[in-house]
Amino acid sequence: MASLAARVRDAHAARVWVPLGHSSWESYCRAEFGISRAQAYRLLDVARALAAIHDAVTAGPETSRTRDNDP
Repeated sequence: MASLAARVRDAHAARVWVPLGHSSWESYCRAEFGISRAQAYRLLDVARALAAIHDAVTAGPETSRTRDNDP
């Protein structure tokens, strides 16, 4: 699912349906991924959530809010 979510996110960000000749985002999603517009937007939410988790996990200790600052 993460891979499909990333593909949908990238396609949406680049508005690839326009140069490919699709009349809408929905038309592109149905043709390219076989999913509805609503499912595509759910996958966009998944991609955003995964990116936020990745950013939180890879954040350095200097950005941690739970780090003990006492010596």
